[in-house]
Amino acid sequence: MNPGRIIRGQIKVLEAAAEPLNQIRELAKTEGGRLTEYGKDFIAMQKKHGVKQAQVARMLDISAGAVSQHYNK
Repeated sequence: MNPGRIIRGQIKVLEAAAEPLNQIRELAKTEGGRLTEYGKDFIAMQKKHGVKQAQVARMLDISAGAVSQHYNK
């Protein structure tokens, strides 16, 4: 099999795997980058289940400081 074809196939697999996370990010943040109510609820749920702040920040593509503010509320 052609190496380029293999790479393109793997890229499609990775893009498909990333799609649910992209959808969460779209729901969690406004176009201006502020958290929506869904985003705030998402952070609260992650905190409740013991997810580390750094992991939540990576999931939502926001700063750890922003997550910390919501964890401490």
